[in-house]
Amino acid sequence: MQYPLPKLVTFDGQARSGKGTIVSLVKDYLRDELGHKVMLIDAGQVFRVLVLVMTEDGIDLDNPTAIDAYLSDEARAEQCVQRVKEVYHMTKQQRDALLYSPEISTNSAKIGARPLSQSFKDDLLRKWLRDARMEGFDTVLLDGRALEEVGAMLAREGLCEYVLGLFFVCDPIVSAQRTLGFMPKPYEELDVETKQAVDELVRSIEARNKADGERAVQPVVPPVSAKKYLVSDLPGELPFATPCPSVIVDRSIELPFDTMALPVIRLIKRYLTN
Repeated sequence: MQYPLPKLVTFDGQARSGKGTIVSLVKDYLRDELGHKVMLIDAGQVFRVLVLVMTEDGIDLDNPTAIDAYLSDEARAEQCVQRVKEVYHMTKQQRDALLYSPEISTNSAKIGARPLSQSFKDDLLRKWLRDARMEGFDTVLLDGRALEEVGAMLAREGLCEYVLGLFFVCDPIVSAQRTLGFMPKPYEELDVETKQAVDELVRSIEARNKADGERAVQPVVPPVSAKKYLVSDLPGELPFATPCPSVIVDRSIELPFDTMALPVIRLIKRYLTN
């Protein structure tokens, strides 16, 4: 049986913008409340697995030539594919413990800056999109970075129908306080020690966003023509007609995550029912 092409929605954005939590809530709602067969793909996780495998093999991640040589080795590249598969089948708790350390987060930006790493990731995405159609998934949610370009590529290659792109941003101070558990108290009211912790994380977030935005291959930049909305003010339909509309979602507001996800879900529902 030949199933229709799955509809693709991309969740792109800056570091610590909260898109990963939102996309998980969206997936659960589309599956459990609306009956969609949904595949969630975490493209950024691929780079974290590459960091893990290369570190285990003693590769110097500050040496771009060493990274490229590693990925040019077919046997080692296949080893990475197998580790990605293993991680995919772990529980969320196991994945988070394995992949979401500060060191891996920092090094994943170095991996993501290499063209061969992006090609490795794109080849996996092609495979997963083919699998999604063969298995009858009607919706694919893709979480990662620089996905406007990737989504358009996958659509051109006939692997999906790219219906909506979401690019998440957040004020770095809000992101840092939320990550460290210091919200909703205003930054100005924090004690000196707490401010220092927030400031340190802010510098890390800003450095990651700068590096991602300046990399030569698939830079992480907001869609040029997209309008920005606070997440609470997202409309039910975007006020412009394009083959695949994009929107910038600003999460610099303190709301419970399930409440914050509702406007995103409402917007996505509109573009899945076209």
